[in-house]
Amino acid sequence: MTMKTITKRSSELALASIRDDVSSTKKVSATLPSSVLDAWTSLPEEVRAALVSSEIASSNGSTARSATSVSSLNSDSDSSSEDSKSDNLKEFHENCPNTGAKMVMKPLERAPENVFEFKKSMSHETVDVKTTPSSTVTTTTTVVTNCRGWRNVFNLPISYDVNMVPHGTLLDHSNPQLLEATGVHSEGYNRRFAVIDDQVDRIYGDKIRAYFDAKGIELTTCVLTGGEGDKRPAAVDKLLDDLCVYKLRRREPFLAIGGGVLLDIAGMAACLYRRGVPFVRVPTTLLAIVDASVGVKNGVDYCC
Repeated sequence: MTMKTITKRSSELALASIRDDVSSTKKVSATLPSSVLDAWTSLPEEVRAALVSSEIASSNGSTARSATSVSSLNSDSDSSSEDSKSDNLKEFHENCPNTGAKMVMKPLERAPENVFEFKKSMSHETVDVKTTPSSTVTTTTTVVTNCRGWRNVFNLPISYDVNMVPHGTLLDHSNPQLLEATGVHSEGYNRRFAVIDDQVDRIYGDKIRAYFDAKGIELTTCVLTGGEGDKRPAAVDKLLDDLCVYKLRRREPFLAIGGGVLLDIAGMAACLYRRGVPFVRVPTTLLAIVDASVGVKNGVDYCC
């Protein structure tokens, strides 16, 4: 092809010649061949403007198709992710080997590997037989308790249940939850230990003792002041001394009823007594409910 021949052709033939030259070029360089440039300048200005507009529109269409494809892939990926998340959040059932409570567990969406919400159903049956000269009357009473809560699971591994009890029912004599929280003991073991905040003992002490009396349980108590200034080693020593007098067994849980200070004291004493014993926290203040009762660390202040 020569320049002389190209300049004598029509606009359409010149455009075709440009396409042939570009497609036949083995290596694309930053500068077009002079024959291509001369052919382009031979086209009328309005034709060149139309070609440029057509090329831009074609390029945008390709980009839109590509974006649509990416959007489709993202949509499929999101759908697959949602399906996977739905599978991970399926509920499962569990029976407590100690109390026989039936639990329906479901992972929480924000922390499906560590936190599980549950619904717990427990039944407690008592049989009372009364014999008279004329008849024998057998009365069977079944108390069904339902509660909700959550379980925290850690890789240490550490796991514990947080049971939510309806307001005003914890010390109801028909509610077995507080007693069952102290563990399952051999037949005839009818004693328990509780450390209680002095203000809680002043208001609810009689009800706490009456609750265990109604169930035939002898309750031994240690009453401590629960102010921030009382969170000292002396309080821990007092509780440890009382536990030694009581002769708490290695795997026997004791109760801690009070605010955050008392729960911290009880937690440290539980860690020190026989290299660690279980204990059950019953928080009585809002701060204790959201902090001390659900934490896994405990301690006291050595100095002010």
